[in-house]
Amino acid sequence: MTQDALQLYVGEKNISSWSMRAFIALRVKGVPFEETTIPLREDKDRARRRRVSPTGKVPVLHHGSLVIPDSLAIIEYLEETFPAPAHPALWPSDRAARAHARWLAAAMHSGFMKLREGMSFNLCFLPEPPDPGAEALSEAAEMLSLWEQALRRKPSGAAPFLFGAFGGVDAMYAPAVVRLKAFRVPTAGTPLAAAYMDAVLAHDAAKRWLDAARALPPVARY
Repeated sequence: MTQDALQLYVGEKNISSWSMRAFIALRVKGVPFEETTIPLREDKDRARRRRVSPTGKVPVLHHGSLVIPDSLAIIEYLEETFPAPAHPALWPSDRAARAHARWLAAAMHSGFMKLREGMSFNLCFLPEPPDPGAEALSEAAEMLSLWEQALRRKPSGAAPFLFGAFGGVDAMYAPAVVRLKAFRVPTAGTPLAAAYMDAVLAHDAAKRWLDAARALPPVARY
C-alpha cells in the first residue's frame, strides 16, 4: 500500500484553509504526491467533489484503493502509514506531549467558529482585509493563549513550533496563523505565540502554499 501513488485533491489555495493543512502534512512527511485542484467556485453543487470524496468536501487523499477525507484524518493516516524514523513524525514521541498536541489539534478542528467566520481565509489575501468583529477577536485571543501556554512548557533551545519540530498540530493551526497575521490581531501579551506565528509562516511547506495563494487573483466572495 505504501508504494501506491498518493493523490491529494484540494480547493483553491486562497480559499481552502482545510486543504492547506493536508498539503503541509504531506510536505512535512516528505512523501511524493500528486495534487489536483477542484475549483470550489465552479463546484457549487459539489458534484466534482463528490466524485472523489465521500463527504463532498476537500481535502481528500487517495492512496491506492483507500480514500481519506478530512485534514485531521489525513494527518493521522500519514503518521500510521509513513512512521518515524523513516519519515518525520507528525506527533510528539512523549505521551503527555502527544496528548496535548492532539487535543489542541482537535480544538482547532471543532472550534473557533467565530474566528473562522469573522476572519475568512479568502479575505486574508485581499489588499486590505476588513476589520474583524469582537467575537472573532475574542477567539483569536483564546487561541494565542493556548499557544503561549504550550510554548512555555517546552525546554529551552527546542525548535520554535508548539512541541519542538513542526508537526501535525502546527499544520492544523497554520491557516489560523495566516488569519491572525492578515487581520493584524494584537500579540503584545503573547510574545512566544507571536514568534511562533513568524516561524510557521517561514516554514517551507506553509510558504509554498502561501506563495501560490498570493499568485492567484484575490477573492472577496465565493
